[in-house]
Amino acid sequence: RGSEIKKAVQHLKPYIIKYDIEIDKINPNVEKNKNIKNGDFSSNVAMTLGVKREDVIPFAKAICEQLPSKYFKKATVAGPGFINLELNEEFSHKVLVDILTQKENFCVDKKGKTNYEIEFVSANPTGLLHIGHARNAAIGDTLARIWEANGINGSREYYMNDAGNQIEKLGMSVLIRYKQLFDLKDELPEDSYHGSEIIDVAKALKQEVNNRFVNITYNENGINDPDIESKNFIKDFSKNYLLNVIKDTLNKFGVHMDIWFPESFLYKEKLINKTIEALKDQIYAKDQALWLKTTKLGDDKDRVIVKSDGSYTYFLPDIAYHNLKLSRGYDKCFNIWGSDHMSYAERIKIAMQLFGYSKDQLVVLIMQMVRLIKDGKEFKMSKRSGNSLTLSDLIETIGKDAARWYLVSQPMATHLEIDINKALSKNNDNPLYYVQYAHARINQLLNKREYGMKREYDIVTDFSLLTSEYEKEIINQLLIYSRTLKNIAKTYEVNKLTLYLYNLAKAFHSFYANSKIIDDTNETLSRQRYWLCVCVKQVITNGLKLMSIEPLDKM
Repeated sequence: RGSEIKKAVQHLKPYIIKYDIEIDKINPNVEKNKNIKNGDFSSNVAMTLGVKREDVIPFAKAICEQLPSKYFKKATVAGPGFINLELNEEFSHKVLVDILTQKENFCVDKKGKTNYEIEFVSANPTGLLHIGHARNAAIGDTLARIWEANGINGSREYYMNDAGNQIEKLGMSVLIRYKQLFDLKDELPEDSYHGSEIIDVAKALKQEVNNRFVNITYNENGINDPDIESKNFIKDFSKNYLLNVIKDTLNKFGVHMDIWFPESFLYKEKLINKTIEALKDQIYAKDQALWLKTTKLGDDKDRVIVKSDGSYTYFLPDIAYHNLKLSRGYDKCFNIWGSDHMSYAERIKIAMQLFGYSKDQLVVLIMQMVRLIKDGKEFKMSKRSGNSLTLSDLIETIGKDAARWYLVSQPMATHLEIDINKALSKNNDNPLYYVQYAHARINQLLNKREYGMKREYDIVTDFSLLTSEYEKEIINQLLIYSRTLKNIAKTYEVNKLTLYLYNLAKAFHSFYANSKIIDDTNETLSRQRYWLCVCVKQVITNGLKLMSIEPLDKM
């Protein structure tokens, strides 16, 4: 309880005055001790407030003396000034009662007034989702689920690029593949879409219209093109077909989007022109183009938003879209982008500041790419070559749950390698297997009546006999579940949830290996250990479901 340490410091007026300690800025760091023999938790607060070295240990001892016995059984000073904390069992055991009574609602706050929007995936509907999109999807959805557990309303959004040159290229690619189904000799240009999914779209188009479009070419364009209506039909059909495939894939991956926003809406509602008008004081003309004054807020150069030929750069509709999102009244809007968008992320944030939004209202999380390894070799990805490794491939190869786990298991700013052999292995080298095995082992234990376990045990509120280091380690792990979720909600580091669940499973496996869970000579102890196991199972269930992973009752 960092708040109790802060209160303890407040009582030490001589130190506050001598070192001009600002109470409001004190944020004590409290960590669970790796070795429980040193105490349950520790804090380095005495060494972080500017106190001279010779005063740190006396200062730390003074803090210990002020800590309330209601929460702390013992507080001692170690090393250069660490404060080791042993919790009062009555306080620490309350977490077990909370888990048993709240069950799936343990550490779930009621929805508050904070509203976040998070846009992720947003792949163009010109092909299938690949494993880079998969990491984006797993991170974004897990983060939204954790926000919701913390009482923050999290709206998931997908931006559909349903206009522009890429959709034109999609229509052309599908038309050529469609004509090839009638044994016509049309060839795909080099910069077309070559994925096998384009053939699937063409086959669906043929089934829909038969041979209606076999005489259409893409040699003519514009308002005088006699085939323009047919081409628009092909583009819309192709785009909608692939968008439905994307939606189905995300659904199989456990991802639900609240908003599917079409880029075409920006043009239909003339929001591009309205954006230019709203930013007119931040725009100037040069070389027959329009420039946005991004250097005003730290960009290395101003950026063109309207080219000399009158066409828009992709920056301008992005500005219009992000302004629209923020204008809905969200407290913060989030994007998850790949590392190739790092510099662009700063640019779009500057544009929002030119609109008058604060710097922290738009948060861009940068995600590194994914490599999939099998038998020591990498699967190559190339979306247009036809050799793309898709999200569907990943789900089919290792399963949805393993994919979700591994895609969030490392910090998003680091490159991620998923070893298929490891992900499919059924041993402790596979962290998801290790966690699932703990859940299944508990489920088996609770249901084996020959072990004397009876599910009709009444819930107990007294856990005073749980005093071994293995039992205390489990309890301490359960105590930090809430703090872990709150920390992720603030730092966006979803990988900390997989680490937490692994450590909880590790604590349980150690307890299982070193404890006689059912003690025929002590019915009271058996009952308390029974409910301790129930608590571990419940928190593993809750944590896995935040990643849309189904806990296993048997393996």
